[in-house]
Amino acid sequence: MQTVAQSAQALSDETRLRLLAILCAGDATVNDLAARLDLAQPRISTHLALLRRAGLVEAATLGRQRTYHVDAERIHAMFTALGGSMSATMHPPKRSAQAARAIQRDLPIRHARTCYDHLAGVTGVQLLDAFVERGWLTTEEGPRPRYRLTPTGEAALRARGVNLDQAKQARRMYAFGCLDWTERRPHLGGALGAAVLHALEEAGFVHRDGTTRTMLLAKPLDHWLDG
Repeated sequence: MQTVAQSAQALSDETRLRLLAILCAGDATVNDLAARLDLAQPRISTHLALLRRAGLVEAATLGRQRTYHVDAERIHAMFTALGGSMSATMHPPKRSAQAARAIQRDLPIRHARTCYDHLAGVTGVQLLDAFVERGWLTTEEGPRPRYRLTPTGEAALRARGVNLDQAKQARRMYAFGCLDWTERRPHLGGALGAAVLHALEEAGFVHRDGTTRTMLLAKPLDHWLDG
């Protein structure tokens, strides 16, 4: 069983604290974590291994990738037990040098890209904002933003070809805010985010460039939203 001493040892390094801060905002792969912290992947993997041994981080396989996640509420409670606070650590980490370059050069990957199996970038952030503004999703309270699909949202997304039944049956988090690599605001992650991206691709609104994570917009997403 995890002990307070094990937790304290695992949290004695600033990089591991930053890793937990990112993961409390949303699941991530080693590649994504390395890019966000601007550190080498082997170094990230070493820290993740230590956090996993301490029982603070869990891993799950998603396709060919392994994603890492934490129980954000549990992490908060653990810090309280240790006599500390995550208030400073939980602030979104600064953009990595790579993300800053993507913004400065206004690269296509900033505007729309895949994040695991959901839509990210400016387009992904704007799409989540639209879902909330239209009342299709409501935000649930907690240290990590999570979302609940409203009856209006369910009807709207079904009408737009989103396979909600498959998303609900998936053995993963249903809908959460995944902290965007460039925009530092949430886009829609989880099984619902994956289902939405699939529907957008099937309807011909977005498609992959074939070589990178960049997504190309074939039609304005406002047309998809407006049905």
